[in-house]
Order: sequence, then C-alpha cells, then structure tokens
Amino acid sequence: MNTLVWTLLLPGCDPATPDVGDSGKPGRDSGVDTADTADTADTDPSAQRCSEAPALPLERPEQIQGFTSAEDFTFNGAGQHVSIDENGNLVGITYEGTKSVLLPGAGYGAGTHMLADGQIVFADVTNNALVKVDPASFSSVVLTSGLNYPNGLDVGIDGAVYVAETGVGSLRRVDAVTGESEVIARGLSGANGVSFGPGFTSIYVGSFGGGVVWRLDQEAEGWSEPVVHGLVPGAAEPPPPPCSEDPLGSVCSPAGGYGVGECGVLDDGTTDCVLLNDTAACEGKAEGDPCATTAFGHAIDSVCATSVTTHELLCPAAPTEYVAPCVDARPGKACSVGDLAGSCSTNFQSAPICAVTTYLDSMTAACEGLAAGDVCVSEDYVYGWVGVCGDGSAWGAGALACVPGSYTGGEAGGLDGLNVDECGNVYATSYVVGKVWRWTAERAEPELVSDVRASWIPNMHWGNGIGGWAEDVLYVANRDQSSVFALEVGVYGHGEAFDPTP
Repeated sequence: MNTLVWTLLLPGCDPATPDVGDSGKPGRDSGVDTADTADTADTDPSAQRCSEAPALPLERPEQIQGFTSAEDFTFNGAGQHVSIDENGNLVGITYEGTKSVLLPGAGYGAGTHMLADGQIVFADVTNNALVKVDPASFSSVVLTSGLNYPNGLDVGIDGAVYVAETGVGSLRRVDAVTGESEVIARGLSGANGVSFGPGFTSIYVGSFGGGVVWRLDQEAEGWSEPVVHGLVPGAAEPPPPPCSEDPLGSVCSPAGGYGVGECGVLDDGTTDCVLLNDTAACEGKAEGDPCATTAFGHAIDSVCATSVTTHELLCPAAPTEYVAPCVDARPGKACSVGDLAGSCSTNFQSAPICAVTTYLDSMTAACEGLAAGDVCVSEDYVYGWVGVCGDGSAWGAGALACVPGSYTGGEAGGLDGLNVDECGNVYATSYVVGKVWRWTAERAEPELVSDVRASWIPNMHWGNGIGGWAEDVLYVANRDQSSVFALEVGVYGHGEAFDPTP
C-alpha cells in the first residue's frame, strides 16, 4: 500500500487558489500545455481555469463502458476506479477496463471515498454502518455502526468522515480511526450527497426527495446551522424540520422522510419526530418469537426482531410474512412475500424485512378520498411515511399520491450526488431525469451542466490525474448501464485533504 502524505491547509485560504491536493500543476491527462503554464508562472492556474471554463450546457458527454452499477465510487493512487460490484466485491478498474478484486465480499454500499492512508471507506446501507477497507491486507473493519441509512460522504481536512444519514436527515462526523462520532446538523430532509468546498471551510448536503442544497460553514465554535444554498428549477422552499411547528403527539416522519412516528421530546430536551418502536411487545421473548403490535394504526401480527440501529428487540411494524424470512438471513438474500420477489433488507425501524417494491401502490392508495394538500400516511411496510397528497408523477405514482413531506418538487426533485469544484461552484445530479446542475453562488439560479439522459446517476467525482482519469473532467456514475459519463468541465475539483499521487 502506498502511504499518502497529509498536506496542511492554511486557514482563510482564498478559494481561488490551488486547493489541498492541487499543486496547480496540470493533470497527467488534463490537456493543459505545461510549456504555456511555465511561461505564465505568476498566473494562478486555478483562477485561469475558472475564467476559461467552457460555456454550459456541455454537449452530451463521452460514456466510458465497463465499470460497475455501484451507488458511488472513488479513485485511488493506482489509477483505479474503486467501487462495489454486483457480487458485493470491492473492485478496482483501470481506465482501460482491467479489473482487480480489492476485497471479496465487502458488502453493498453507497458513499465511497479514499482515506489519507490509502484505505477505502464506504457506507454499508444494508447494515447501517461505515466500513473501512485495507486493500493491502484484503481486510476490513466496521468503523462505526448503528447509523440510519448512511449515504453520501466526504473526507475532511481533519481526516474524519462526514456522512449523511438519509433515514433521519442528519449529517454526522465520524473519526476515521476510533469510529467515535457526533451529529453536526439535523433537519436536512432526505440528506444524501455530501461534499466539502474549496479550503474545507464549507460543507454542502443535497436532498434526495427534494431539490435543495444546504451549506454549513466552519466557525470558531464549530459548524454553523445549515442554510439553503440553492434550489433546482421549480422547487419550493424546504419545509421546516419535523415537529418544529407541530404539537407534541402529532403524527410525523423523521427529516429523512421515511417512517411513521409522533412528535416527542428527546433526551437533550429538543423536540423531534420519534419513531414508534414497540419494544414492550417483545419483553421476555427471543428473536423470531411471535408478537402483536400496530402498524399505521392497525393491529398486526409479526415476529420479534433486532433493530440494527438501536440494537433493541422490537416487534416490527410489518406482518409476519415480511419479517420472518429475514430474521436470521444475511442482508441481500433473496426472499419473497406471496408472489412478490425481494431481498432481505431493513425497514424504516432498521428491523429486518423482505423488501418488495409496493410503495407506489401505497402512495396512491393513501390519497383515495382525499384532496390535494391533505395530510396522508403511505402505509408501506418497508418505507412508509407521513406526507401530503400531491403530484406523484416524479415518483412513478398516479397523479394524486402521498408524497413525502420533505419533497419540494422541481425537475423531478431528487438530488443524488453532490460535488464542488475549485472555483466554489456546486454540482448536483438529479435522480430520474438524468441532469447535472451547477450553482455558481448562493441562491443563484442553477445552470444545466449536461443532460446525460440516464435515469440513475447517483454520484460524481473529478479525476485525480492518475491512470487516464483527467483532473479537469467530472466523471458521473451511470448505474443503469454500469458506465461513467466524462463531463469536460475544464476545472478541477475542490481538492482532497491529501496528495493522491503514489
């Protein structure tokens, strides 16, 4: 394994100057003429790139085939595209398509990034954990567990991992050595993509289910409260955090948008949406024993199971036929409910469940007899949420459907991947419609970077200048076709907290 060296970032660094991990030198495949750069040694190359970037939107980008259908990827010091393949193996694939296995049976993940020491960290959404992989020894460790749908992530100047918990709408900082963690922001509806900006003095979070990007700024006492940095065209202002304006006992969903609970008081005295996990029904019982509880206000028979987030034995809000096949099964194992095929996963309580795709029917049924704007409850055993009857076409549901309360609309709403360039511009990929957006400043109207015409473009990263991955190209994952799009944006990314060169 190559040992990577930390480079310190001076406080107050001008975002226009070369960032950490960006010496101002042209990438190996950047197309920048080194002779011209030498002739203009007193010219800031970062500022020059920002001023000379091509006009938008870009022509349809090149599509490079032969990768994986992973949710996210990263580039390592060996010039490999690193991601998890369809068999759950962590693999490295060169620009030319040569594949090597870095860790067999790594699991199934979302956010993926390289750490300063060359190890790889990824969000294990199936087990609600962060996993750290050492490719040199073909080994892995669970860095931290008990998360609530860990998703997008980035690595800070402090070496810590900053990860979005989509299930509860929060941003968490995790020490990359000890695994100790703290929540630094709440109320981020559908928190998904995460990226630092130039200088690592700001961090951005995008909303899946809402067309909004938030920003937190580094202050003397810590991170600021999140503010809305930008919205996609047609998106409404995001709603206030759940229960901030609702009386105690009101039905609600967490900021993540999934799950049904009541507004209550947390241990720290704050008011938030508390999921109704029925642990009393399993007192004195063992995992797999029958239990009786309620789901969405209806009496229901289930079996006792352990929540992978709280580690409590509870009676899940799902019928026995959904829970029993997966109580002792490994995540991802094939299962079925009647004629519906699925795989073992977790529900909104982080309890094991056979996940089958019925939520579209639940969304439509929830608004039968209701009018647009009425509060509704989508009674889906895997997801389930409290929402508002509205246009469900962006979700593939009928015209009037129960959409999550966090959904703010606009261009199919859901923002998936997020990244920031050296100029401070913020980029986001839009789920379903296959568009990449860019915000040049706070509250600015976003520019269309490219319409790649792919329905699932979950994440994107700049090349690191190694092995053909150009530093001034933004590579966008195309999960539908196991490929990447190469967007020639003409500028570098915000930089890493370390030098990726081996």
